[in-house]
Parts: sequence; C-alpha cells; structure tokens
Amino acid sequence: MKCPNCGKWNRSSLPHCFYCGEPLPTDDPYFGSQQPAWQTELRDKDKASAYLRVDEDGNIDSTQDPRDALAAEMVELKVRKLQGEIKQRHLRAAAAQRGLAPSGRTVRTTSNRGTFFSAYDDPNATLRPVDPALIEEGEVERDARIVYTQKYRSRDADPVNRGNNPYGYGATQRIHTLAESAEDQPVYDGYHDTSAYIPFSSAQDEYEHSLRMHATGNWAPRRIGRRRVMRALLIAASLMVTGWLVWAVVIPTIRAGQVQEVEEVTITPTIRDDLAAHTITIPGKEGQRITIRELRKSAIVTGGVATFDIPDHIWYDDFEDYLQETMAVTLTPYLMTETGKQQPLEPIHYEIDIPLSPIDLQTPDNPYKVVSTAMYNIVFYVREGSQVTINGEDYSDLVNTEGGTVSYNATVQPIGENYFDIVVRSQYCRENTARVTLYREKQEIPLDLASDIASRSTEKTITIRATTLPGAIVKVLSPYTDLNITNTESDGSFSFKAVFDHIGNNTITITADYPGKKTTKVEHVVYYVPSIDEYSRKAWDIVTEYTDLMNNLDLRKKKTQIYVCKGVITSIETTKPQRAYMQCGTEENPVVIYVENSSRTTWVEGESYRLYADAFGMYNSKPWLVVRYTYRKDEY
Repeated sequence: MKCPNCGKWNRSSLPHCFYCGEPLPTDDPYFGSQQPAWQTELRDKDKASAYLRVDEDGNIDSTQDPRDALAAEMVELKVRKLQGEIKQRHLRAAAAQRGLAPSGRTVRTTSNRGTFFSAYDDPNATLRPVDPALIEEGEVERDARIVYTQKYRSRDADPVNRGNNPYGYGATQRIHTLAESAEDQPVYDGYHDTSAYIPFSSAQDEYEHSLRMHATGNWAPRRIGRRRVMRALLIAASLMVTGWLVWAVVIPTIRAGQVQEVEEVTITPTIRDDLAAHTITIPGKEGQRITIRELRKSAIVTGGVATFDIPDHIWYDDFEDYLQETMAVTLTPYLMTETGKQQPLEPIHYEIDIPLSPIDLQTPDNPYKVVSTAMYNIVFYVREGSQVTINGEDYSDLVNTEGGTVSYNATVQPIGENYFDIVVRSQYCRENTARVTLYREKQEIPLDLASDIASRSTEKTITIRATTLPGAIVKVLSPYTDLNITNTESDGSFSFKAVFDHIGNNTITITADYPGKKTTKVEHVVYYVPSIDEYSRKAWDIVTEYTDLMNNLDLRKKKTQIYVCKGVITSIETTKPQRAYMQCGTEENPVVIYVENSSRTTWVEGESYRLYADAFGMYNSKPWLVVRYTYRKDEY
C-alpha cells in the first residue's frame, strides 16, 4: 500500500507507514475495498447451474440444483453480515460523538472450560456507561463517580534498553493522555474506572509502530503461571508412565512372543487312524533336516518347523507285563548340518496315556447275579482281535470278528458265589480285568434246570425240564400246566409248561422236598413279550389317549395297556437301563412321556423313533412306559 505522505510502498497489513509513521488508509470489509470500480464491473458473474432431465418420452425438465441455491443463500448471508457490521460500526461512532456509548469500552468474556484452568472475568467488562442526562434528572446514586478516560503508551520491552529507539521492531506503543475530571465524562453506576482500559480493536488509530533492524534482544522475561507449570508436569508424568509401560510390558511381550513362535517346541495331542497320537513341531531354518534318533525318522523344515506325527502305542507295543496308566516319553532330536554332522538339540519330554482294553458286559446286567440254573450264558463285547482269558483259560477264539461279541456258557455250582475273572488285552491298549459273580444257593436236595432253558420268549408258554433227587416231591409255585412227574421216582426228571400271565419279567418258582432234608427252592426269570404282530394290535395312540392315561393310570397299568409313541428322544437320563424323555406332540400341543428301553435297539438323543410300550407308572409328573419294540424313522 502506498503512503499518502511520503509516497513509499508498505505492506497492506501495517497500520502506519514503515518509513514516516503516517497512518495508512484501511482496506478491510468495514470501510470498503481499494479495488478499482472497473475491475468490479469486469468480474465474471457466477452462472447458476441447471440440470436437464430427459425422460423416456423425450420430455425435458430443467431444474436448479438445491446445492447452488444453498450456496447462494450462504453468500448472501455473508454479505448481510458484513453490511450489518459496517452499520454497527457507524452507529457506535455516531453514538460516541454524542457521548452515549464510548468506543473505549467493550464487553469481554472468559471461557470456563474447568475450575482448574478457569480465570476470573474482568469486572470492567460488564460495566455500562450512564447517560449524562440521567445525572441531571437525579436517577443516579449520589455517590456515583465519573469515569476518567485516558490514553496511555504500553511497551513490550524494557524501556531502559529501548529508550534510544522508541520505534524499534515490535515496539508497539499506545500514547498516554491523562486528563482531569470533567463534567462531560461518562459516569458508571457506582463505580469509578481507574484503569481506563481501551481494547485493541477500539482505538487502532492510537498505535505507533516502528521497525528496528538490530534488536538488542533484551526482552522482559515472560511470567510463568501455575497452570502452565501444572500442565507441563502432567504432560511429563504421562510421558514417563507411557515410556515405562512400553519398556516394562510391551517390549517384553513382543520379545516373548517372538521367542515362543520361533524357538519353542510344540507338543499337541491328536488322533491318527482312530488312535491316540502326538504331533511334535521342532523349529528350524527353511530346508534343514531334523532327525529323531528313537524313531529313526527325519523331516525337512517347512514353514519354519519340522513336523512329526507319533502314535502313542509304538512306545508300549512290546511290553507284555503290566502297564501303568501313563508313560514318560523322551525324544532326542538332531540337526543334520551341510557337512553331514549331527548337531544335538534339546531333548523333548512328554507323557502319554495308555487306554484300557474295552469290556462291555451285556449279560448279566450287573457283575453280581443270582441264578438258579447249572448253566448260565455270559455275554460281553471286546475289540476285534483282542486276547481273552476266563479263569486263566484262553478263549480268544470265541471273539466274534463281526462285532467282538464273546458268548461264554458258565457252569454254576450250588455252592453260593461262583467267580469268573475275565482278562482282555486289546491292540494298542493295556490289560483290563472284569469279574462276574454268579450266586447259586447251596442245596441239600439237588434241583437243576435244563441248560437250554430260555430267558426270553414271545410265546405265552414254554416247556421247562429239570432233574432232582429220585423220590423227591416236586412242586411248581408259579402258573403252569401239563406237569409230568412220571419219571421222578426212577431218575428224578420231570417237566411242565410255564404260563406267563403278564408282559415283561415272569418268575418261574419250583421246590423239591425230601424227608430229612432241607427244602430246595429254585427261581428262574423269563422275559415275555408277544410278537410285534400280536403286540401292536392292542396299541393305542399316546397323543389321543394321553388324557385318559393320566386320569386312569392305575387301571391302564393293571391291564398292561399298550401304546404306540411317535416322536423324538429329547434327553437321555440313564444308560443302564436306558431311560429318556420323548416328545410326541407338537410345539402348540406338547406331549412328553418318560420311556424305559427294554428293546434290542439303543436310542440316540435327538433321533426320531416309533416305540411300542406298555404303561408302567409315573415319573416326575410324566407317564412312565416300558418300551418293548423300537423302530427307527426310516423303518416306519
């Protein structure tokens, strides 16, 4: 900007001439712009954007973009704001001339971000001038004092060091004008302003600015406040805590993860070919060969590790003696160098579990059983290819190759408890032992049932044959027919037909008496269930007859009422015997029953079945039925 006094050019931001100190003309939005009028007239006008929309029929619709309208409104708002500021500036200047609103006093506010960093507001900022006319009319308090206006010169540097050059660089000064009290001075209600603070924006024409090329550098030290010290201390403490956490926690964690990922050997239990095994990974460099001496196997490092899958059974296959539940295993790995040398690595130690050979006893249901026959069939399941011994004798040839079933006819003496020790050694397993005890009461009068007597029957009658002491008196206490005792006097043999009066377990009871000897009593249990053709003919649907069953449970139980149940096994409660809950209804009308499995099919939870069962009782507020026949969903 050119100085009107000396004609030299200055920066447009300077309030005074850099060379002579003459005030420079302002160039701001309040007093207009110095841009020539011809440049304003030749400026390109903004063109409004329009969009043409053409539909399928060729119709054209021209609409204006709403964003352009919004931009125009924003520009108009800015222009109005500047015009309003200019108008307010003129109004304040006019009012100041009349002495009603001195321009040397403005309203100042202070941010209240928090109690720690907040500062008190200047009480001078809230004062308002009093109209002199009010003083004459007596509307102002008597002790109200007149405010004395004054002009002052403020220095940013030490006046001693800068006295020789008052117009040095940065020496912004305000001229002090001290005046005596006058009648036309503005009066503030009850307050005498002695500071006469004039804001920077209210008296820019009172500043002098000078440029000093060689500053002395002797500046007054800046006062350091308590808030700044506290803020610096907090920042320093935060940095120290963060650095300590990084050094003590983050860096060791990263290093530990790197060491574990690269250097540690991993041992993972796994399954290989349905057998227990362990996977060993040894770290190394890509392409290296690592050998395990005990296995006589080697592997190439791929992906940073060499991997070995080791079945557990190889460590105890050759052991014939008794094995413990666990075994400690030690591996000695070697690293094959490029020269062919073996570089030993750290030994690897881990433990393996040795499983027991499986034995699943089917008959009898429990290891202890009371029997009445001289022969009893013991049935159990083992793994195919197992070695089986019973009371020291090898019966491995009895193992069924199609399921591992072993059926053994045990001779039961009338001496009380008869012990049968079963020892099984399966492949890749340790030896397992089970004992079955069959109790047969001691007899003074021998009474033996035939060994071929059945324990299950679908017929309502079966023939029972037995022998006793010749001349003994034989009695049948259970339902029977066709008793034949013609040969009892000669050889002690007799026979009869046992009659089963209810579905399920029926007990056959026989006694033998002889003068001078204790009576012998023999009992034999036969499980009777009619054939499915006969049994299913009497079945009622459980869903439709559920209410009748709940209301007449004792009567249905007495008559052994049969029901057909179609649904899903929701939960299995016990396994021997198998008992479960079954859902036969729908979500809207659920029908839940409690069923006990006496069929030959094992249930699976969540599967659908069709069951034929008869009423037995009540369990947990649900009807209890005993299932005789089971059909899977695909067998409906």
